[in-house]
Formats: sequence, C-alpha cells, structure tokens
Amino acid sequence: MLQKEQLGLCPEDFVLPVSFLLSMSLLGLEFPFAYILVFIVLYLSLIVNKYDFLLQSTILFGVFGFYDENVTFPIKMHDLLFIVYIAGFFIYWKKKNISKLLILISAYILFLIFVAMLSDETLIVQIRRLRLYMHILYFLFPLLVFRNHDFEIDKFFKKLFIYVLIISSFYILDSLVFSSNILVPRTTWGDLTYTTLEMNLFGEFLRIYPPGMYFVALLLFPMLYLYKTPLKYILIIALGLICTKTFSVIGGVLITIFCFYGTWKKKIIYLVIGSVMLAAGYVLDGQMNGALRVQHLVGQFTSFASYRSVEDAMSDMDNLAEFGSDRGAQIIPKIELLTSTQKLMLGFGFLHNELTTNDDYIIHNEYYSDQSAAEEVASLVEVTQVQTILDTGLIGFCVQHLFYIAIYFFLRKYKYSNLYLVTLVCISIFGVGGFAGLNIPHGLLLLGLALGCVLLANKEIWNVKSSVSI
Repeated sequence: MLQKEQLGLCPEDFVLPVSFLLSMSLLGLEFPFAYILVFIVLYLSLIVNKYDFLLQSTILFGVFGFYDENVTFPIKMHDLLFIVYIAGFFIYWKKKNISKLLILISAYILFLIFVAMLSDETLIVQIRRLRLYMHILYFLFPLLVFRNHDFEIDKFFKKLFIYVLIISSFYILDSLVFSSNILVPRTTWGDLTYTTLEMNLFGEFLRIYPPGMYFVALLLFPMLYLYKTPLKYILIIALGLICTKTFSVIGGVLITIFCFYGTWKKKIIYLVIGSVMLAAGYVLDGQMNGALRVQHLVGQFTSFASYRSVEDAMSDMDNLAEFGSDRGAQIIPKIELLTSTQKLMLGFGFLHNELTTNDDYIIHNEYYSDQSAAEEVASLVEVTQVQTILDTGLIGFCVQHLFYIAIYFFLRKYKYSNLYLVTLVCISIFGVGGFAGLNIPHGLLLLGLALGCVLLANKEIWNVKSSVSI
C-alpha cells in the first residue's frame, strides 16, 4: 500500500494552466487572437514545464468542451496524432516490453479492420469512425515528450490536480455565476462567440455538459492512493461535477471510488451515506423544480415498478424508449435491425451517420418524439457499449474488453499500474451515458495518457532494447 502524503500546491504553478485554459476559452468563443495565445502558451510550456505541455496538448487534441472541432481548425486535431503514433511505433518498437504492448495493440487494430472488411460499407467511409477506436496509441505521446527527460509522476499528478481544480472552477462559474457557457463555451450548441455571448449573473442553475470534467477519471487514483486531499479541493471538484447534472459521470466517479477505496465495512457505510444523500437530493430537487435532475433519474427506474415481471417491463417498448433520457429510443430499432440481419455476432461495421447511403442501413425510428429526425442511418447511439456492439457485434464487444483487460495484466507488476485500471473503469462507466468510453477520443486519450504515465514511471524496466525486429 502506497503511503499517502499531504497534497500541497504552489500558487506559481497555476500560472501556465490558468493562462492556457483561459486561452482555450477564448478559442472556443472564436476570439481572433486566441490561436496565437494558445500556441504561445503551449510553446512556453514545452520549454518551461513539460508536465504542463503534456496536459495542455491532451486538452487541445481532445477538445473537452473548449472549442468546436468542426469549426476551429481545418482538420480534427486528434487526427494529427496518427503522425505521432507512426513515429512512436518505429522509435519504441525495439524497446523491451513496449514491443509486446505494440504487438497487442496492432492485433486489436487488425481485428477492427477485419470486421470493417466484412461490412457492406466501403472502407473509405468506415475509416472515419474506425480510427476513433485507435487512440489508445496516445500512450506513445507522453513517451515521446519525455523521451530524453526524467519523469516524476508526483509532479505530473500535482499538475493534474491544478488543471482539474481550474476546470472545476470554470464549471462552477459558468453554471452558478454567469449562467452561461463562457469559460467552457463548447459544452453547448448554437452560434456562441465572443460577440454573441450573454450572461445572466446568478440566474438559473445552468447545466454544463461534462467533457471538461472527464479528467477527474485520471485524478481518482492519486486521490485514493497517494494524497491526503484538502477538503476545499474535494468540494471544488465535487461542485464542478454537480454542475454537469450528468449522473452517468457523477455516478461513474462514485462507483469507481466505491470499487477501489476502503474495506467492505467502509463500503457499506458509503452506501448508507449515498442513499441518504440521494433521498435528500430528491427532496431538494422537488423544491428546485427539478433543477438537479434527481427526480428525473429516480423516475426512470421507478417507472418499471408497476410491472408484474421483468418480461412485462422489457416488452413495453414505449417505456424502454424513454429510458436513459430517450437513449432507449436510439437503441431499440438499431438492435432490432442488427438481429434481423443476422449481424449480431460481428456487427454492421463502422457505419457513418452522413456518408452511409446503403438503404439496408436506413431506418425509420418510430420511437423518437421528434419524427422529423426519424429517418436515420443505424449507426450512432449514446451508449458506448451498445455502440461497440453495433459496430463490431458481440464478438467485438468481448474482444474490446479482453484487450483492455490484457493491457492491465501486462502492466500489473509495474508501480502505479492501478492508475490505468482506475481510469479504465471510470471512463467505461462514463460510456453508459455516451460520455468518454472506449470508442471515443475523449476517453481513449485519457486512458492512453494513464498508460503512458505508468510506463514512464517504470522507464528503467522497459528502456532497454528488445530482440524483436521488423
């Protein structure tokens, strides 16, 4: 068991993170000079503090609600990473143990390509979504950043705390003070720029969608195992999560903590406390006219209580369609098509919601409340586990999870290996709500970063040549 130390953060260590994150806010608001500011801060961080550079680059590549990836740059920034992946592959291929990891990842990617080749859709269309599954290779980026430099994981974690605290503060300010998407501007839709933004000071308790808060998944390991975190920091992060009003993310954090922290006696105490807090939240939500969305959450589960059996509940398609904030409506007809076409084992392939034109995959979704959007490709749903089944079938779903578990077994003897495991569990739970997950860059960049940091912290083990050749 690692010994916990008191977490201490220096005020001067906040300068580069605050500068970068404010520059990203301006970038999202389409401020003319924001591009220059962002890359100036990135360059300074590369020179001054590579831990800052690593986290800033992750935010820039992954977007995380700060800018519109379809507008701000001519290409999606995470696509530039494939240049990094190719370079890293050839640089680290002959390193002991890294070569084994690269072989494992290569086998997984080849399986995905095999599934794509079985599909009726062309590969040129499928690659648009298939490539998103490959970002576990992001572990190569931190290896390259610290290739000729020492890496101290304690310094990385303390920097991570700073970024999460600042982002949490941004969420609190946007939700409770500005009542507008200003500091994390692209967590909403619409024409939002520095010339059109509006704020309603201390107005409504605004829901801010959670992409920026995904970094909490990476922070759980040091909070649970390494540091005695001051209460004020915990409260800032907790309030930032509450401002998302997103239970798959809040629940993902709580379930991960429950799984990895404390004895069974403590876990029972946590369950009792959690039940009391849920009940209190339910009452408070009623007084706030549903602003906390707790009654909405509870209502989705209690709606099944009136059925005599599980079979009766499962047969009520209209009720199922409304479950999960209408995520059920997305899923039902696509799973029906998957089974009726005998593609349940290996899926449709990586269909694209705009570029796929094969009539066999066009459906009319009768469960949508807005029937103007009823005609669609059977391609996308907001539950990442179901998305994997649609893309690669039940076999692909099993292969995917066995692959990520195999990486943990590869790491298990390394110090800090639980950083990878905790992050894996947390982002997987996020994926139940369509947030992060194992087939979205948001989740895989964080998981790749966790994997890379574990490897860097054990550089003396693998930083020798292997006998593998190409």
